[in-house]
Amino acid sequence: MRYIKRGTVGGVLLAVLAGQPALAVTGDFDTNGYVDGADFASFAQCLALSGPQILSLSNNCLVAFDGDGDGDIDLCDYGVLQGRPGHTPFPLRDYAGNAITAESTAPYSGRHTCGACHDIDEISNGFLFQHGRTDLARNIVTKDDYFNDGRFWIKGPGRYGVWGQSFVYKLAAKNNTSASQIEQTTFAWIRDCAGCHVGGGAGEFDRDGEMLYDVATGQFGYEKLGLGPGDVVLDGDYTDMNYTTGALGPARWDITGVSGPDCLYCHRAQRAITRSTRSAPADPADGIDARSGFSGGSRADMNYTWRRGVFAAGTALVDALGQSVPAFAAAGTAGQGWFSSIDLTANPPVLQVDYAAGVADGSLQLTGDVVNVAPSALVHIPRDQVCTSCHPLATITGTVWFDERDVHYKQFNLMNDTDPGNDIPAERSQVCNYCHPGNAAHEFAKGNSPQVQQRNEIDWQNFRSCRDCHLTELAPGVPNPLHHPDAPELTHEIHFPEMVVGDMINKLSCQACHIPYPLTSALVFRDITIPGATGTTAQYYSADPLNPASPDKSRWYPSLTWKTDSDGVERLFPTNLWINIYWGDWNTNGTPGVLGDDVIAPILSWRITQAVGATPLPVVTDDNGDGQLEINRLEEILAYLALLKGNDSYGRQIAARPVLVRGVRVWYADETSPTGVSSFDHRGTGIPMTYHPYVWELDHNVLPAADAWGTEFGGWACGHCHRSWNGGQPTVVFDRKVLVDPYDENGQPVYETVRAQTGANPP
Repeated sequence: MRYIKRGTVGGVLLAVLAGQPALAVTGDFDTNGYVDGADFASFAQCLALSGPQILSLSNNCLVAFDGDGDGDIDLCDYGVLQGRPGHTPFPLRDYAGNAITAESTAPYSGRHTCGACHDIDEISNGFLFQHGRTDLARNIVTKDDYFNDGRFWIKGPGRYGVWGQSFVYKLAAKNNTSASQIEQTTFAWIRDCAGCHVGGGAGEFDRDGEMLYDVATGQFGYEKLGLGPGDVVLDGDYTDMNYTTGALGPARWDITGVSGPDCLYCHRAQRAITRSTRSAPADPADGIDARSGFSGGSRADMNYTWRRGVFAAGTALVDALGQSVPAFAAAGTAGQGWFSSIDLTANPPVLQVDYAAGVADGSLQLTGDVVNVAPSALVHIPRDQVCTSCHPLATITGTVWFDERDVHYKQFNLMNDTDPGNDIPAERSQVCNYCHPGNAAHEFAKGNSPQVQQRNEIDWQNFRSCRDCHLTELAPGVPNPLHHPDAPELTHEIHFPEMVVGDMINKLSCQACHIPYPLTSALVFRDITIPGATGTTAQYYSADPLNPASPDKSRWYPSLTWKTDSDGVERLFPTNLWINIYWGDWNTNGTPGVLGDDVIAPILSWRITQAVGATPLPVVTDDNGDGQLEINRLEEILAYLALLKGNDSYGRQIAARPVLVRGVRVWYADETSPTGVSSFDHRGTGIPMTYHPYVWELDHNVLPAADAWGTEFGGWACGHCHRSWNGGQPTVVFDRKVLVDPYDENGQPVYETVRAQTGANPP
C-alpha cells in the first residue's frame, strides 16, 4: 500500500464543507480497484480543468470525484476524496472464481477474491502460509529426515513437518510402504492444526505441487498425474488415519474442499472479541460481536475460534438443512462471522453460511445482487489481535500483550502522555507490525529461533531488534540509521565502560536483563505418555529463583539459552524450556555401546494406544500429589516397556527396544540392572532425538531499566550475576533453578542451574 499525505492540494489546506451531501463517487480514476496516489494526482488535473468557464470536463472526472453532484470538481469534492483512499468495494468470489450473490452459501475464496489484483502465488509462498513446505523460490522442500541428522520423522523445518509442534502426532511422509508408518496426514494436519494456518500451502496443494482437489474440474491432484484411488492408499496427502484404530481411508478433500489463502483473516478491520463478562451491550467500535454467543475466556477472538472449530469439523460439517458443507473451504467464511447459525458442539456440527450477516454488520455491501467487501472492513496492517490468536504468549511463554507494563505496548499505543483521549485501545493496536513488518511477499520480519528453522535466510532481515532502535552508533563513528528518536540510549557505558567493551555486553542479550521475569504463568510441559497431562510454572517455579518450592507463586524466572543476535554475536536470551516426555524406539544400528550412531525415534501415538490402551495402566499412581498421574516409578516404566514390544493391528512390532524419554534422560529395560530398568543422560551422546519440543523465547514484556537485572534502588546490583559481588553466594541470574525433569522416581522435580545449562560462569 502506498501511504498518501492527505489534506493539501498545491499546498492549500482543505476541509470538507459542512452540510454538503457526499455522493457514492469511486475516487478510482484509473479504475484499477484502488484509490491511491495516482488518483489524487488525477484529481488535481480534474480540479484544474473544472470551473464555470470550462465545458470539457471529462465524465471520468465526475464519476470518480464529483462528491457533491454539482457538475464540476472543486475543493469540497477533495474533502470527500480524503475519505476514499484504499480499496473500492470489490466482489467476494467463491472457489470456482464466481462472484458471490446474496443468496449464495458457497464459501468465499481468498485466492479468487484477492488474487484478481494481487499476486496471490507470491503472497501465499510466505512462510506463514507454507509453514516449511517450500523455500523462498517456491520449491517444495519437505522430505524424510529434513535436517539430515538421522531424525527421519522430521519432514520439514516449520510446523508442517516438525514434530513437537502438535506434541502428539507426526506428519506422514508423502510416500509410505506400510500403514504402520503413517499417522498425521496432510488432510489431518489441516483438520487438526489449520486454526493457526492462514490457508494456502499444504491446505491447497499436495507434495507434487498439484491442487489437492479442484472444485472447478472435480479432480483430485493425483488424477491429474494419471493415478487412481488405488495408487494413493499410502500417500500422505490423500489418505486419512483413524487415530484410535489405525485404519486408513481416503482423504475426502472433495467433501471438505481445500483451504486457500484466507486474506481477510488478517486484513479484517474489526475482530469479533468476547469478554468474560458484559455489563453493557457490545460496542461495534471496539470489535465486540454481540452475536458470538460465547461468554468464556477473558478476551476470546471469535474469528479465530469460529475458524478453528469449522476446520475441526472435517467431513461432518452440515448446514441448517443437514446438507454437507465443505469445512476446510468454509472455515475462512465462518471466521469472518458470515453465517446465520453455527453450532460446532452439535452432532453433526452445523454452519449455515449467510452473507446477510456481513451486510448487517457493515463488512459487506450489495451491488445489485453481488456481495462486495466494504472498504471500511479492511485494514492494511494487521491488528495485534490477529497475531495473538495464533501466538498465545501467556500460555507458551508467560508473557502477555495488551498490558501497559510492557514498555513497547504502552509507548506505541500512546499511553505515555497525559492525554488519555489519544490512547489506542487493544482492539486497534498494531504494534506487532512495528517490529515485525511484512513485505509484498508477506514474509514478515523475524529474528531467529532456537527451535524452528524455516526460512533462516531471512532471519533478522527488516526486523527491528533492540539494537536497531536503541544504539546510536553501530560502531564507533558509524551512525545507526534505524535508531528510534524516542528509544533510550544505552547508558551502561556511563557507569561501567569496561563492561560495555568487555564480556557482559557480548554475552547477555538486552532481553536477558530487561525481561527478568514473565508477567504471568505458563506451561512447562505436556506429558504425552499420560493423555492430557500438563505442568505449569506455578507448580514448578516460584518468586524465589533459588528456591522453586517457595509458596510465593506471584512470579517465576526463565532459563537462558544461547542464540545468534541480530549482529551475529551469540548471546544468552531468556527462554521457557518445555520438557518433552514421550515413548521412543531405540535403534542401536548394530553397535551396542556406541551411542553416536544410534537413533531414538518417537513411536506413533495410535500404535502406543493399541499396545497400552487409551487410559493409564492400573500400576500408574500419583506420586507427587498434584492430582495428575505420572509414569515415573521403575515398575510403572517397565510395565509400559514390556507392552510396547508387542505388535500393532497390521502385525508389525511397535518397538524393538522401547524407551521413555523424559527431559534429559532416557529410561530403558536393562536385564543387568537389579530393578530391570536403567537410564542415561542423552546430552552429548549425538543421538538424534527431540527432547525440547519448544524452546520458547521471551522477547516481549520488556520492562524499564529500573526493573531490570543489574539495578536495585536506582543503583547497580552486580551481585545479580557476579558471585564476587555477592559474597560468594549463589546469584539469582546464573544460579537460579531450571526444571529438567518434572518427576524423578519419587515424583519430585529435578532442577539444574542456568550456570550448569549454559556454561556461562561469570566470577
